[in-house]
Amino acid sequence: MNIINRVIGLEKFFKKKDIPLLEQLATLPFTKKIKKGNHILHAGDVNKHIFYVQSGLFRVYLLNDDKEVNTWFVKEGEFITSVKSFHKQEPATEYIQALEDSVVLSIRKDVVDMVLKSNHKFALFAIDELFNNLCEYSDQCDMLRYMTSEKRYLFLKERKPEILERLSQKHLASYIGVDSTYLSKIVNQFK
Repeated sequence: MNIINRVIGLEKFFKKKDIPLLEQLATLPFTKKIKKGNHILHAGDVNKHIFYVQSGLFRVYLLNDDKEVNTWFVKEGEFITSVKSFHKQEPATEYIQALEDSVVLSIRKDVVDMVLKSNHKFALFAIDELFNNLCEYSDQCDMLRYMTSEKRYLFLKERKPEILERLSQKHLASYIGVDSTYLSKIVNQFK
């Protein structure tokens, strides 16, 4: 999804008359093609970019006792970053990896900071996106704390049904915290 269409589509902060400004802002990010399996962030690296996914699918995961544990998935039309690493400029604890060949817009932190300071509409948009992501993180925390594997599957099915079709059994099983054989039972239970 084109980022200008996404921003205009919200109709909260920017209107059609703002398209020239948005087109100017759209020249600031760099377009990157990311091959399936490649990372845009590794644990231990400082996240110096925020990414807007134009096409493709990414996973966010951690290593727990050398086992990969998926914590979230991001598809086209969404932003992805390691929020804490990006904001505090400290090493990330998670990895971000492409699950499909993807295209992202990459915006450096110093550019984001400059635009936020110079354009109040963009700052309002960024705050709105941040709060949307905080709500999503809050839901994820509740899911991880309180939900059974079956409820985690339903959570993803209700919140991001289009992603389920694109995930491998391995990544879905890791996300809901079961092995692949038990995942089949859960999926069949909710067909």
